[in-house]
Amino acid sequence: MRSMRRRWSIAALLLLGAALYLVHRWREPDARQLPSSRQETSREEPPREAAPRRGSNDPPASAGNTVLAAAIDDLPVMGPSPDDRHEGPAHPHPITQRHVEIQHENGMIALLNDAMSARNGARMRELVREYRRTHPGDPNHLQDGYEIIADCLDAPGEASRAAAEGYYAEHRASTVRRFVRRICLEGG
Repeated sequence: MRSMRRRWSIAALLLLGAALYLVHRWREPDARQLPSSRQETSREEPPREAAPRRGSNDPPASAGNTVLAAAIDDLPVMGPSPDDRHEGPAHPHPITQRHVEIQHENGMIALLNDAMSARNGARMRELVREYRRTHPGDPNHLQDGYEIIADCLDAPGEASRAAAEGYYAEHRASTVRRFVRRICLEGG
């Protein structure tokens, strides 16, 4: 019995040692020099001027333009190869115009959700007009859903309920669908 226990203990120790060796080897840094830290470069470089920020009324450029931008805040973009060098802080991937458009659209959706939570139909209509102007392609029909919710908030009745039922039945994958159900169909 003792010899069997000893064998299992030795096997467990060997397995543990092999696992620790592999983890250590995996974590071992290669011979390349790491870039300097942000603290060191911030003392050496003069302060940069802030990049001009886009206003909420500025429409983004077309989605088809995927030319790589340096970055929104003028930081260089780190190259795709592990051998690409850079000095100081850099973005790990380029910020394209499509990234900016997605960020703007997400901001519009957040403002619409805030207006919906406040039950402010007039503000929702204003934001939907802005959303339609800046993002004319709406494959998920979010703009229609928010407009129906604004109708339900401003003028509840048979017409807004019928529009809500049609939207709810037709756009089953919409993220706005639950709000249409809650606000227009359940009266919440």
